[in-house]
Amino acid sequence: MQNIRQVFQDQFNHSLAALASAPGRVEVIGNHTDYNGGTVIGACIKKRLYVALRLRDDQVIRLFSQNEDERVETSVSTYSNGDLPHWTAYPLGVFDEFRMLGSIENGFDMVVSSSIPTGEGLSSSAAFEMATALAFNELLGHDLPTSALVGLSHRAENRYVGVPCGLLDQTVVGFGKTDGLIVLDASTGRHHVFQIPSDVRLFIFRTHIRHELRHSPYEQRHRECRNVLIALSKVIPGIRHLAHLHPMDITAYDIIMDDILARRARHVVEEQRRVGTFLRTLHEGDIREAGQLLNASHHSSRSLFENSSPELDFLVGQLCAIPSVHGARLSGAGWGGAAMAMTSSEFSETDASAVADAYESMFEARPGWWTTSVCEGAKVESEDFVDAN
Repeated sequence: MQNIRQVFQDQFNHSLAALASAPGRVEVIGNHTDYNGGTVIGACIKKRLYVALRLRDDQVIRLFSQNEDERVETSVSTYSNGDLPHWTAYPLGVFDEFRMLGSIENGFDMVVSSSIPTGEGLSSSAAFEMATALAFNELLGHDLPTSALVGLSHRAENRYVGVPCGLLDQTVVGFGKTDGLIVLDASTGRHHVFQIPSDVRLFIFRTHIRHELRHSPYEQRHRECRNVLIALSKVIPGIRHLAHLHPMDITAYDIIMDDILARRARHVVEEQRRVGTFLRTLHEGDIREAGQLLNASHHSSRSLFENSSPELDFLVGQLCAIPSVHGARLSGAGWGGAAMAMTSSEFSETDASAVADAYESMFEARPGWWTTSVCEGAKVESEDFVDAN
């Protein structure tokens, strides 16, 4: 991030006007509950993405990605033609939302630089959207609240990028607090902050299998959950969210669903209950029991929702065999990406390296890993930051 100002100058021959950043996020528990109206818990990680921006007085749009080492040029009249590299869809989707608000008519210059690994289920897309939204908000002088920018970024992901995700990613990235877990009630869009216990550490292990929602069964799972809700609404009048049902509802009415839909429904309903129990056990200081709930969440994702992978299962199994690991699970949509471990302070880099060694022996690829503190969410960087770089 130290040279983003110079890169902007080199690419566009003028200085940036706003700089915003946003972190990646880790899903702690609540797998696929958000778009089912449930509760989900996430936290911001210390890896961040930066967006440098300047508005133009013509119709030209120019974007440069340091990570891709790629520059793209389009215009206000041609940006939505669909023939641009996929990474451009995230800022252009946000730009599209601001245009629909009547906020902007001309083009812009942008540089993006990120330390968030892509394809790992750590929500680099939401970070890109939120940082872009903050930068536009700053330059346009709108002073929109974070909640409005979260909604705008979520709509960009759904409508422009084309991924029917829930609210978790943008909410956590937007509202993240240092040492705070973000607890989102997706049925209302409300959230609160839960202070993470001081003796809890989070480790993230990356498989060598990239995760990408556009080419995964994510939309199929989304559709299956919707089909469950449609089927059950015929016998349980007034239901609006799958996650609000009781496990006995699934047992009582599984006859009207096929086996696949019943398993999807059972995962969502039981995962919703695990989220509540997880918060209670953390509040009571029973960290070991909270870790067992993470293990149960992964088992349900693997056997009922079927969104795990052999690589993720191996990592979770290796981690759970270590006494200083309270619990572990896949994090994010699944089908590759990353696993998260909640550990005590006794879990060491030697332990992490041993897990990586075992993974490499099994899959002939070494997983990346790191420990992360829980960090603050998206923000406009100060003038001091810009001037110092």
